[in-house]
Amino acid sequence: MAILLERKKLLVLIAMILPIVIIAFANVFLSPQFLREEYVGGKYDCRIGITGKDQRGFEEGALFYVKNGVEHQGYFNSYLRTALDWIRANTSENTVVLNWWDYGHMIVGYAERDSVIKNPSQEALISVKNPSGFQELDPHQMIVDVAKALTTINVSETLVAMNKYNATYIMVTVDDGKTKPYWIFHFAGLNFTDYLNASWQDAGLPFDPNQYNTLGKETIMYKILVNSQIQGLIQVYSDQNVRIYKR
Repeated sequence: MAILLERKKLLVLIAMILPIVIIAFANVFLSPQFLREEYVGGKYDCRIGITGKDQRGFEEGALFYVKNGVEHQGYFNSYLRTALDWIRANTSENTVVLNWWDYGHMIVGYAERDSVIKNPSQEALISVKNPSGFQELDPHQMIVDVAKALTTINVSETLVAMNKYNATYIMVTVDDGKTKPYWIFHFAGLNFTDYLNASWQDAGLPFDPNQYNTLGKETIMYKILVNSQIQGLIQVYSDQNVRIYKR
């Protein structure tokens, strides 16, 4: 009887310890192996893990931060770092930025400001390489609203979308105009071939304004990328890769 009781205690102990061992094993052997890790700190205890470089030589990887007791993870690319530093240093703490979802977690975790969208929607998962890697999803209507705000030829529609989400800034990157037009136009309910030339290519090439046709050059996204004056918006930041306008 005593031996049976001891065996039961041992089985209970194993049942309690085994999950802890499995989790520890997963953290060691299944977590991303970063080439370099950087602790940014700040309001949301931001951390960056670098996995490699993109075609342009910029470091890229994953960004982690904790907000309201919940850890979030998003994409990180160093070509945005200067713009993110500017946002953190030159905007108020309650600032909201309208931008494509790829940059949302960087704006929140690194720049410590809010972003209208930070994740793809369930419907937008068709546009990503590894759909299973997303633990968070945003409502599809928000994806649609941002896509329309970027691709419209009527700035009033952009301003309406910014007002809807209390966004005072709109940020566009050269990648939006180079590698992402197909999906941005798609989620706006538009055919990107109506806006870009048939020779458009998204891989291995810098942003080329000449790839846009006459209608494409009327879109807000294009006008921001070429530093145009836009009624109702004023440019407040520009570097080789990022443009930021304020309403």
